[in-house]
Amino acid sequence: MTISKTIRLYEFEELGESIQDSIISSYIQDLPGWWSDDTEERIRNEAKAIGIEDFDFIWSGFWSQGDGLSFTGSLEFKVWLYILQQHFPNWVADDVNESNGYKKLGESLSDIVMLKEKDRIEWGDCLIERTMHLYCHENTVHVSEPDSVLGWDERRGSPSDNERMDQFGVKAQKHLEVWKNELCQRWYSELQAAYESFTDRENIVEDLSSKELLFTSSGTIIDEGELV
Repeated sequence: MTISKTIRLYEFEELGESIQDSIISSYIQDLPGWWSDDTEERIRNEAKAIGIEDFDFIWSGFWSQGDGLSFTGSLEFKVWLYILQQHFPNWVADDVNESNGYKKLGESLSDIVMLKEKDRIEWGDCLIERTMHLYCHENTVHVSEPDSVLGWDERRGSPSDNERMDQFGVKAQKHLEVWKNELCQRWYSELQAAYESFTDRENIVEDLSSKELLFTSSGTIIDEGELV
């Protein structure tokens, strides 16, 4: 037996506000996974431009304990030295001490740059490694101190010089931790901004309206192709 019934259909703007809110809530819950693709690709490209080797990152968002973003990888000496120069100008601005050996070595980043340029003294890589797997925020990864100095002969340096070389490694690690945390927080903020843009009510309404969908009074979407 064929039964014919007549129902009234509505465009989104014609529905009551509470029904609209329910539709929008379902829209957000079913948000396609690709909403973050562009932002994640930008993060990978920026990491490559910085020079982070073996880069990998994880994140979760956006309002629970432990939410955030963190990354792992390695930084060659020339990369982390450049990072220190660019992000900590006050350290770079310290006077270079060219008299009486390296009296300020470990206090002045400029001394380290001078050593690299004149004597080809280098450190090894800094590693950014995961120390906690339960959460994703920036404090779940740690920047190691630079590897031992390459080309530095402790026999030609005074005990105070050798001590200052060690002090430089500690100070470099501390500053790179600051840089890492700020980078994680900025990237996480970019992901959150992208999410908020995708889930903004005005944007969702515009998307639903552009699809010319029809709804029942309760908010059920009706496929117009099924109507006779």
